[in-house]
Amino acid sequence: MSRKVLNNDSGMAIMMVMSVIAIMAFLLADFTFESKVNKIKVYNQQDKLQARLNAEAGLNFALAKLKLYQEGRNLIEKNKQLKELIQPSVIESVVTMEFIYPIPLPAKSDVQQRSALEEFEKNNLIKGRMGVTINSVSGFLNPNNLRISKPKPEGQEDRFDDQENTDEKEVKPEVFIEQKLVETLKQALDSEKESNPDYDIIYGNVDPELLIKELKFYVNDLKNFNDSERAEIEANYLAADITPKHAPLTSIDELYLLLGWSDKIIELIKDKLTVHEVSIIAVNELTTDQLKILFPDITDFQLEQFFKHRDGDEELQIEAQEFKSEKEFKDLVVGKLAIVDDSTYEKRKKELEQAGLKIAVAGKLYKVVSKGFFGRAEYSITAFVDLPIKPTPEVKKDPKKEAQKKKAEDEEFSEEDPDNPAIDQREDPKEDDKKKEEVPLELLSPRVIEIRLQ
Repeated sequence: MSRKVLNNDSGMAIMMVMSVIAIMAFLLADFTFESKVNKIKVYNQQDKLQARLNAEAGLNFALAKLKLYQEGRNLIEKNKQLKELIQPSVIESVVTMEFIYPIPLPAKSDVQQRSALEEFEKNNLIKGRMGVTINSVSGFLNPNNLRISKPKPEGQEDRFDDQENTDEKEVKPEVFIEQKLVETLKQALDSEKESNPDYDIIYGNVDPELLIKELKFYVNDLKNFNDSERAEIEANYLAADITPKHAPLTSIDELYLLLGWSDKIIELIKDKLTVHEVSIIAVNELTTDQLKILFPDITDFQLEQFFKHRDGDEELQIEAQEFKSEKEFKDLVVGKLAIVDDSTYEKRKKELEQAGLKIAVAGKLYKVVSKGFFGRAEYSITAFVDLPIKPTPEVKKDPKKEAQKKKAEDEEFSEEDPDNPAIDQREDPKEDDKKKEEVPLELLSPRVIEIRLQ
């Protein structure tokens, strides 16, 4: 009986069929799941690509706006009447207005506005959403300005050396920037000391002057850097088997490559620096820390009054009064608030100019943040856009003609009455300064000098 049961094959086919069906069902479910996952991946990739296209469109839109700003700025710089009527800060405020797409429609908009907006959205090619912000870069301390210029050949005069008929020695640009960087780092550490209970543990052994010397060592050609701290800094890099760049920084994130700089120190100071050539200190964008850099002796009360004047105060019902010219800024700093006297202001202004910085109301370096959205995807592009200042061509003078002209003038004026006021007008340095000031500033086309993708 048992043999019959064991030799009975009935039902095996059904078991095999059921097993095959189960396997096929599992494979079908697996294939269906994989196809759905791949489909979702494709859709997400398409959304991401569209979001990136929207962000790139926003960047191109920002460049077009800055191109219009460049043309408008050059136009008013060349036309004295326009310059009196339209200030550069006004053009800048219009260009830097935030742009959002789809354009939000005000609740009180009329039918004509609604139809115009609908027509605009219908005719454009943008799918999804987009946001573009343009901000003037106000940070003016550039570590690259620590670079020491090549020594001049013998026999050539250096305008920073001691000269006859000068009351005091001018400060070299890299020395001025080094002083300001040390002051900035010290101020940042002092502020952190007041608010951080773990200050002594994190920053107890920090030497601001040595850190700035290391930064100077890092951006300079080794043969030009001969400071007394060189041996110590160079030994540290050799011991760590790290090769310094010895070249200008191209991104502020390169500060993290400095051996002696911890991440905490970099976070304290990096927002106050820029590695791009700013050239212009935009007074309408100055922050509290930057104002302290310009005028270290400024009091808290003067700081408060400065920003109340510029930015306004809703509680006190004080309207914002943005500066329309450098003269207005000077009048507030020297006159109304008495932060510094006139001679100190002019001295500081001269020091800044020697370091390649000019006080003005509108900038030339802008940070553009363009964000594109589509579906659940988001793509962000951060770009730094510069509008270079066209250099003024140097007029080459013929030494022979200049000597002949001077000789002729000397002979002409020597024959006249020495009390003649025309003699005093012959060589007036103030007139030369006026001629230099009358040269209109001309901006070149905007160019992207750094870009970050997220």
